[in-house]
Amino acid sequence: MRITQQMLTSNMTTQMNRNLSNLENANQQVSSGKRINKPSDDPMGTEKSLKLSSQLARNEQYERNTNYAMSWMDMTEKTLSSVLNVFQRASELGVQASSGTNSQDELETMAKEFKQLRQELEGLANTKLDGKYIFNGQKTDQPIVIEANGDLTFDNGTMKQRISPFSEVKINVSADEVFDGNVNLFKALDSFSQALTNGNTEEMNAALGEIEKGSDQVLTSWTGMGARQSRVESMNQRLKDENISVQSFLSKNEDIDLAEAIMKLKSEESVYQATLASSAKIIQPSLLDFLR
Repeated sequence: MRITQQMLTSNMTTQMNRNLSNLENANQQVSSGKRINKPSDDPMGTEKSLKLSSQLARNEQYERNTNYAMSWMDMTEKTLSSVLNVFQRASELGVQASSGTNSQDELETMAKEFKQLRQELEGLANTKLDGKYIFNGQKTDQPIVIEANGDLTFDNGTMKQRISPFSEVKINVSADEVFDGNVNLFKALDSFSQALTNGNTEEMNAALGEIEKGSDQVLTSWTGMGARQSRVESMNQRLKDENISVQSFLSKNEDIDLAEAIMKLKSEESVYQATLASSAKIIQPSLLDFLR
């Protein structure tokens, strides 16, 4: 078989293009830090990366959901603590007032403090987080309406956050669980305040009983919230740990060993330079070279 100049040139060009392609791939890996830059680099590895990336994206969304839930529940927990403090103070005043050893002036001073406690309770009932009212069910853009007689208008809808593919958690406590359950907290304070103004010990004792029931009502809501809060915090930590593992698997599947990649790049550069040098010797002088 006769080897022609055209055949030599064709083979040389093919080899040169192949080596150049290898050089480009090595250079791209070093530049990007990734072993896989396009599906053809590793079809099976690409499929694995897509699955891991999809799992990571889902987990990150659930982690954001748990972060939001924890913020909401933390604000609710702090507010319930403040409500309980109001009623503990009301109970202290109630015990002191019903002892029968106070003057009318002292009773009136206590009545004024009860009114201040009521005002504080109104503010707590309409606590907001990120511009949203936390105790008005799903109508978070509207405040709870509190009438002068203690009647409340509110939404008792449930707010939930999905924290995993198979579970969601209630993050809110509605007004009927805290402020208007078996005991209307506002009316309980108003009743004792009125009994103080009247100086009626029997009414004070009855109102004090309602205040103590109100404290238990708040405490029950607080305890229920704490149990759900613990569950969300546990899931949040689990998602963080899982995301670290998924990111590690993804890195091992996609990322390169930089030192090894640089050595490969240098090797491909040497091969390509050698190809250029040998090709220059193979190409014969043209007629123009002889005419110079």
